[in-house]
Amino acid sequence: MRSKILLIITLVFVCACDDIIEVVDISNETVTVLAPVNETTLVDTDVVFTWGTVEEAEAYKIQIATPSFEAATEIVTDSTVTKTSFSNTLASGSYEWRVRAENSGYATGYTTQKFRLLSPDPVDISKELVVISSPANGATFSTTSTVNFSWRAIEGAEDYVIQIVTPDFENITETITDETITNTGFSISNLSKNDYKCRVKAKNSEYETGYTEIGFTVDEK
Repeated sequence: MRSKILLIITLVFVCACDDIIEVVDISNETVTVLAPVNETTLVDTDVVFTWGTVEEAEAYKIQIATPSFEAATEIVTDSTVTKTSFSNTLASGSYEWRVRAENSGYATGYTTQKFRLLSPDPVDISKELVVISSPANGATFSTTSTVNFSWRAIEGAEDYVIQIVTPDFENITETITDETITNTGFSISNLSKNDYKCRVKAKNSEYETGYTEIGFTVDEK
């Protein structure tokens, strides 16, 4: 009788070990994104995200951020699904999305893509105001500093124009930067000792805000 009990315990243990061994390591696999692919521009606000199947995956984690994961103002989606597609209705703007495969023991790395969503009927943002969060107006930096600019996103904006000049916009001696970007942040370094002005405006395909302007100084410290 005792030998039969030992045999049963051994069989149960072996079966349990088999179950553990059967969890396949998928950590070196890659999720192939089908749509929307990197740098795509979309017009339809109902976005369908699709990707390829990873063998032995049990679920997929999808995340969507605006305007990017590095400078996110909002994580729009953080969901786990069992299908290889996901739908969401989004406002116009810039986004990054990423997806990874998971099972009970392992997960792949994320596959990340960028896309822009244009509104079929652009929002009138002409009366909106771009609020510059940093740096503070009148701030002082050293010549070795990296100056980081950030501002609040404007709903309905597709791009932002940032301009930096010295010493001011009425008496420009040098234009340091005049760029159109989709992010709500910008960094610059290696500025020489001087007084500077920076201004930012938001725009879309039909409308734009006025400029918001700040001043700052770079000194040898």
